Amino acid sequence: MKLSAEMKKLLLDELRFVVERMKEAKEPFQKMYFFSAAYGAVNRIMNIEFDDELGFIHNVLSSAYSIINSRLSALSSGNEVAVGIPAKMFDRLEAGLEEIIEMVEEGKATYPALQKISNAAYSTTGNGYYLYLKGYLVV
Repeated sequence: MKLSAEMKKLLLDELRFVVERMKEAKEPFQKMYFFSAAYGAVNRIMNIEFDDELGFIHNVLSSAYSIINSRLSALSSGNEVAVGIPAKMFDRLEAGLEEIIEMVEEGKATYPALQKISNAAYSTTGNGYYLYLKGYLVV
């Protein structure tokens, strides 16, 4: 990813803050509040220095937030009881963000970490949860 040293530092600092706060948060909606800051930070940096990989990171994080937040909303309203959220899903999101931090620091492609985040989000959908229960989708 091609970012100036200043933008790279800003991105990494923001992602570290997000992970730290997510780990401290006790409630799912609190964790999601901080998770949303990850794609928000990426979006701000993209508006200053665009990079294709940064766009990909933004899309995956933004999509993951929307998917998971939809499931949390359905669960909290009591309208959905059949599809749950895997117990380790938030741990997986946090680990994925930590991997993104490490990969950006090392100049490596972030695709493997983004795939984990995408799969964690998918596990909260109807079909994703079904695949999780079958053991096909590891979260």
